[in-house]
Amino acid sequence: MIYVTGDTHIPLDIKKLEEKYFPEQRDMTKNDYLIICGDFGGIWGNGRGDNFYLNKLENKNFTTLWVDGNHENFDLLKRYKVTKWMGGNVQFIKPSIIHLMRGQVYTIEDKKFFTFGGGNSIDKSMRENGRTWWAEEMPNKKEYEEGLKNLKLHNYKIDYIISHTAPYSINKNIFKKGLKDEYKLNKYLEKIEKTCEYKKHYFGHFHEDMDIDDKRIALYKRILPIL
Repeated sequence: MIYVTGDTHIPLDIKKLEEKYFPEQRDMTKNDYLIICGDFGGIWGNGRGDNFYLNKLENKNFTTLWVDGNHENFDLLKRYKVTKWMGGNVQFIKPSIIHLMRGQVYTIEDKKFFTFGGGNSIDKSMRENGRTWWAEEMPNKKEYEEGLKNLKLHNYKIDYIISHTAPYSINKNIFKKGLKDEYKLNKYLEKIEKTCEYKKHYFGHFHEDMDIDDKRIALYKRILPIL
C-alpha cells in the first residue's frame, strides 16, 4: 500500500497521521508507505522536540517517505548521509523515515515516482536566515539538471510526480502565491508535466485540498491511496 498526504509541519499538522484519522495504517507494514509532499518539519531544532516526533513516526506500522518543502532546516538536513534506495538518492533519517531527494526517480511497487521538493517561503521577510529560513529552500541548477537527466534515463515515462509546490499555470491561475520568487521552480514543474508521460501529480504547499483535474491534486489534510 502507498498513501500520500500534504504538509505535516511537525508538530503543527502531524496529528492527521494519528490512527483515528488514518485508520488504514492498522493494516499496513513497514513494506507499505506514506508519502508527505513537503514541509515535513521533522528536521528542525535538533533537540528533544524533533526526537519525540521522529520516534513516534518510526514506531508507526508504515514507512514514511517525504520530499522537502520550504520549511525545513537545510543546515541539519545536509548532515545526513546520501545513499541509494529504490533507484534514487535518499537520506535515511530513521530506518523507516526516508527523505526523497530532488530530481530523483524511484521504482516502488513496480511504479516510477519522480520527486522534486523545494518552494518559496512567502513569509521569509519575517524569518531569520540560518535559523528559521534557508536559501536552499529553492533548488539549484545542479538539482534542476539532475531531474531532467534522470527523467531522460527513464524515457520521460513515469507514473507519479511528487513535489511540494505546483506547476506555473496552477499557481498563477488558482493559488497565486509567491509567483515572482517561485517562478523558476513553477516553470520547471510545468516543463516536467509537458515533457513526461505520467498518471498523477501530487503536491502540497498551498494548504488546500483540491482536485485541480483528473491528474493534478493538491493535498493538505487529505490522505489518499495511490496503490
